[in-house]
Amino acid sequence: MQSQALHVIKNINCIYLPATNTEESAQWYMEHLGLELLRPVDANQAQLGIGSGQAIFLIRSQEPHNLNYTEIGGSEQCALTLEVQDLPSLYEKMKNAGAHVSDLEDNGSCGHNFFAYDPAGNKIDLWSGWPANN
Repeated sequence: MQSQALHVIKNINCIYLPATNTEESAQWYMEHLGLELLRPVDANQAQLGIGSGQAIFLIRSQEPHNLNYTEIGGSEQCALTLEVQDLPSLYEKMKNAGAHVSDLEDNGSCGHNFFAYDPAGNKIDLWSGWPANN
């Protein structure tokens, strides 16, 4: 049985990530990923522009918390994948700056990626995009 899609959703406007320290986390996203601070950071949140009209809101949590979870097979998963420009250069830059990053992975027809952890421990998937031959 085929359902008719209503196409109510136009896009994802923003994502909310927990942060223990909004200033430290905002600085990490600006330094490592080049995100733009949309307004001054306050004690409760930081708003960062991705550049495509979308935003990441870093929301101060009462206790240390992140959005990572363990899937049924036991692997740690993340809630956010960001497609980036020039993945190899970003990887080297982040690694050399001491950011917590995984190894760079070749996923064949799914492209390349690596994982980074922000100061609150949120695991972020940084991805090359789909290979040109897909």
